[in-house]
Amino acid sequence: MKYYYLLFFFLFLTVPSFGQKEAAIWYFGNNAGLDFNSGSPVALTNGKLVTKEGCTTISDKNGNLLFYTDGRIVYNKNHQIMPNGFGLLGHNSSTQSAIIVPKPNNPNIYYIFTVDQPLPANADNNPLNDLDPPNNGVNYSQVDMMLNNGLGDIVITEKNIPLVTYNPNDSEEVKYKCSEKITAVQHGDGVSFWVITHFINNFYTFKISTQGVNKNPVKTMTPLNIPIGGYIPNAIGYLKASPNGKKIVIANNASRRTNEKGPKGQEIRDTGNVLLYDFDSSTGKISNEITLLSNSNPYGAEFSSKTKKLYVTANKFNANGETILESSLIQFDLKSANILSTKTIINTSSLIAGALQLAIDEKIYRAGYATTDNLRNKLSVINNPELDGTSCNYIPNAINLKTGSSEQGLPPFITSLFLYTFNYEFNCLGEATHFYSNSVEKIDSVVWDFGDGFTSTDIHAYHTYAQAGDYKVTLIKTVNGENREPLEKTITIYEIPKILSTSYKLTQCDTQDSAPTDGLALFNLTLANEPICLGEKDYEVYYYHSISDAENDITNTQSIPVNYRNSAPDELIYAKITQPNSSCYSIGTVILHANKNILLLPEAMHECDLGDGKASFDLEQKKDLIKTELNLPSDVRLFFYSNEQDASMGINELQEPFVSVSKTVFIRAENAEGCYGTGNFEIIVESSPKVDVLENIILCEGLVNPSIRLNTGISTPATTSDFTYLWSTGETTPAISINKEGEYTITVKNKSGCTTTRKCIVTLSYLAKINNIIVHDLQQTNQVIIELDNPSDYKYMVQYENGTETSFQISTLFENVPGGFHKLIVESNNGCGQTTKSFAVLNAPKFFTPNGDGYNDNWNLKGINSSIYENAIIYIFDRYGKLLKQLSPSSIGWDGTFLQEALPADDYWFTIKLEDGREAKSHFSLKR
Repeated sequence: MKYYYLLFFFLFLTVPSFGQKEAAIWYFGNNAGLDFNSGSPVALTNGKLVTKEGCTTISDKNGNLLFYTDGRIVYNKNHQIMPNGFGLLGHNSSTQSAIIVPKPNNPNIYYIFTVDQPLPANADNNPLNDLDPPNNGVNYSQVDMMLNNGLGDIVITEKNIPLVTYNPNDSEEVKYKCSEKITAVQHGDGVSFWVITHFINNFYTFKISTQGVNKNPVKTMTPLNIPIGGYIPNAIGYLKASPNGKKIVIANNASRRTNEKGPKGQEIRDTGNVLLYDFDSSTGKISNEITLLSNSNPYGAEFSSKTKKLYVTANKFNANGETILESSLIQFDLKSANILSTKTIINTSSLIAGALQLAIDEKIYRAGYATTDNLRNKLSVINNPELDGTSCNYIPNAINLKTGSSEQGLPPFITSLFLYTFNYEFNCLGEATHFYSNSVEKIDSVVWDFGDGFTSTDIHAYHTYAQAGDYKVTLIKTVNGENREPLEKTITIYEIPKILSTSYKLTQCDTQDSAPTDGLALFNLTLANEPICLGEKDYEVYYYHSISDAENDITNTQSIPVNYRNSAPDELIYAKITQPNSSCYSIGTVILHANKNILLLPEAMHECDLGDGKASFDLEQKKDLIKTELNLPSDVRLFFYSNEQDASMGINELQEPFVSVSKTVFIRAENAEGCYGTGNFEIIVESSPKVDVLENIILCEGLVNPSIRLNTGISTPATTSDFTYLWSTGETTPAISINKEGEYTITVKNKSGCTTTRKCIVTLSYLAKINNIIVHDLQQTNQVIIELDNPSDYKYMVQYENGTETSFQISTLFENVPGGFHKLIVESNNGCGQTTKSFAVLNAPKFFTPNGDGYNDNWNLKGINSSIYENAIIYIFDRYGKLLKQLSPSSIGWDGTFLQEALPADDYWFTIKLEDGREAKSHFSLKR
């Protein structure tokens, strides 16, 4: 038997340091560029950018170009478009369309943060812009310099990742999403970075750490409120962080409430402002707003390298607001107790108010051109930005760009990274931490305060801390006899990671293939992380074949994959356990051991269909059933997975509740030694009985001993023995008879135990109850109207006395009904029978005038079929019911007399009686 002893090392990893030359090369404008590597700017004419405003560039710490972009297209150091370096969501007419931020502790990874132009369709009343896509807001994309043969490329899975800098629940904010401003500054921990942007009345500060981009920003609400009603002018202008990381300045070209023009059609100008804030680089919070400029049209802004001065450019327009007459370069003294009072106009000229950008030579360069000048191949420069007023030595058009030309923009950088800071390496307890300044100036002397009571005057100082913790380190430099402002940085000294003192045995089941006992398997190395780190989850763990591989991989990018197949039984590999942001690590060992794989093949698991082809499976219950079924040892733990590889690796375990279609589930069994066995079982979705789940049934009124038969509603052929039944009445037969209305249910269960419930709603249907039949004589056109309850439940037909009949209709109105004794038939719509009732339509005159003129002198019924009514008798009464006359329908009629005496004008009543006993009544008038 071989014994493996832990190889335990305390090795020191140098934190990759950033030099001062990440901003040594600039590309901007129309094919313009500058190289600051020599100490003075040298024009570059090989750039590919053509951009009105936004752009950014990054070099390595030695000043070698890496790549550059306008926020849409990314060019590598050979000025070629990266293979995935197109389609970024910035905009070349966005003030700060992009800024580049390195990933801490990884020299190969960079993030490009992009900012779109906040211009929704027709926001500027320009129909051409209706074709623009929706505004994309703020996004980031990751560049990996290891790709494309070391020329770098966008990582396709980390391209155009959105960052939310607006209220997603506000439809107006969603249209715009951002301003045109973005800046970056080093975090107070000296390792991470902050990316900052502003929208409406909030600053959004995103942290970039060794873990990548944190999408949840620190949000600071400010008194400053830039309305979206005036976009896009309100969005224009620069946002900058000071080199010492303590100040933020924002220039808002406008703060208009609307895009509408003035009363004479002129552009509304002079609404912009410049505001200064304090910035806490440890928390990302912004505070203490000071308004430096208002009622103006500012654009560019920049701090001097020592954060003593702030410079701003601002335009002045003509009366109609369309033409720039001139611009001003303005200085503020940030060391004054009253900064606002120090406002000094350094220069006024015909140049537009372009960008201001601090360079590594600590001079500030200005973009801009005269609107009447087609020659835009010059930049202006502030040679001594720290000096008061005109002593700052501003020189217009001092830098010749040769064939390149300047527009409004210049590339922004993290100035706190390379100008006003110091750096350090080795921050593991027990090692000497190295402190050094990374500025380009010639230093006379320094004083280091290490924050633990010790100091040093060595320019390159080394200090060993007695215990782990946070320390505020201060550097005071003397340059040309001047004591510079103290530089402060909080650093963390970390303890060496405490790890397992013996080799950890990571046990996997041998692969169930042609050689199931060869000791080889696929291992998930991350399963060893927690045991070897003694439960500490904040450590980062990387695995290697040898100690030298672990030592030489300074950036931890050459480790072996975490999904690793061992090359020999009980292979020994090395784990490097690191503390994030630290320079120290420990090395332990892991033995990759493959057990004999016990094959587990339990019975299938059946559950009932939820209605969509899926079922809910109780996996925890199944684990208990499997352990009992296969008689597994009590210390065996079971885990379920969707595929064999996940089960082998122990990743992506299935979670409760588990809802799935029928499929194979894979098993991983573990005990105290690791993997015990693997296998699988089927989960099967069983169909529920197919029945008609709802039926409405009518029970008819008026039947003798009414009843109705209710059945199961099973829609597929089956024998009775295939199912069991339970009615809500308690009966268990396939069908039941009921005689009352109500709701009845039956639960049908098949042999798989799956059930379906059917509901039968039984409603009692009533025969029609005719309340009244009204007959109207409208200009000799008889109408018959039926009055009854719930008329829509029935249909109607009339059988005439001559044997003919109408068709059934849904209306209760019959028109043009002939005179006579007829039968009304009312039939239930649901087939529950008919109700009949006789009625008469009598064509009786409404009045008669017995005055002897030979016209209308007698009263009798008209239109009576004499053959049908030959035995009918008509009785006439006065209003008191006194019988006055009896006559036949076939006679001449009544002459208005009683006992040969003429009766007075009045209303009289009549009754007609048929020989079968039917009769009808009405009345008429006698007029004199």
